[in-house]
Amino acid sequence: MPSWLTAPRTWIMLVTAGSLAVAFVVSAVWWSRSAGTSRFEPAVQILGLLGGITGIVAERWAAGRERRAEALQAVAEELRDNQKVLASPPFAVGAAQPARRQVYPRMNLSAVNAALSSAVLSPGRDEGLSSMLHDWRNEAEIFNHQLSLAEILAFTNGSDEVLRDLHQGLHSADGPLERMQEHLVALLATPPLTARRAPR
Repeated sequence: MPSWLTAPRTWIMLVTAGSLAVAFVVSAVWWSRSAGTSRFEPAVQILGLLGGITGIVAERWAAGRERRAEALQAVAEELRDNQKVLASPPFAVGAAQPARRQVYPRMNLSAVNAALSSAVLSPGRDEGLSSMLHDWRNEAEIFNHQLSLAEILAFTNGSDEVLRDLHQGLHSADGPLERMQEHLVALLATPPLTARRAPR
């Protein structure tokens, strides 16, 4: 049997929908066979059932939209913060950095990880954005590991030549810094994130 058939959520949905359907049919039969003022009772019950079903569906839809909007806002703010990190020393392009040991700032990934793990992005609507966020997360994790290795090498060796090589490798054309900046620009240009403007 398919896994979705054995999932508890599927059975709960089936039992709930079946109960509501039976209640609706009973109320409809009651309304068709009743007379006088008693006919209002099944009509009120039918309206109550319809209102309850509509309210549940609408509340879940609205809650899903709110969670998605909050997640996208957090992701957009985190990506803009990462752009600021890449634009600051020691990552600033063209900055004449002295050859010295230093601890590099890291890329932030908490909002992206939360958005990808909480399933707030819909498979159909946000498939492209989800794929780009997965790619970004992988690249950012690799970048952070590369920075850790560079720091270890700088602090254990620490010669001027090694420090210059590390700095040049970081800022070289098609190097890790350039790739990270390209990822950020592409992500922030996607329609779900372009609408999430930075707060003034």
